[in-house]
Amino acid sequence: MDMLLYIKFLSGFVFVISLMLLLSWSLKKMGMGGPVLKKSDKRRLKIVEFMQLDHKRRLVLVRRDDREHLLVLGPDRETVVETGIVAVIEEDADHVVSFARDQRNVKI
Repeated sequence: MDMLLYIKFLSGFVFVISLMLLLSWSLKKMGMGGPVLKKSDKRRLKIVEFMQLDHKRRLVLVRRDDREHLLVLGPDRETVVETGIVAVIEEDADHVVSFARDQRNVKI
């Protein structure tokens, strides 16, 4: 009796997993299950660097196009520290080489 129960459980489990895989495959074929950006599209938004300030807050440097923004993220609010940092980017690489600060946009 116990062996029959295990076989029923295993066959039901395999059936449910196969239904999930079939649904995933069909959604992917219809174009609903992939990434939003295609590989040929270039992403405009990137997290360049982050640093943990304390156990609740994090300092994040975000790059959008050729500008960088410095943010403090916490559980209850977000604060913009500095905006309009001009990022100098190498053409071949996907990382930031250096940056220049615009002193007019500093908000402390």
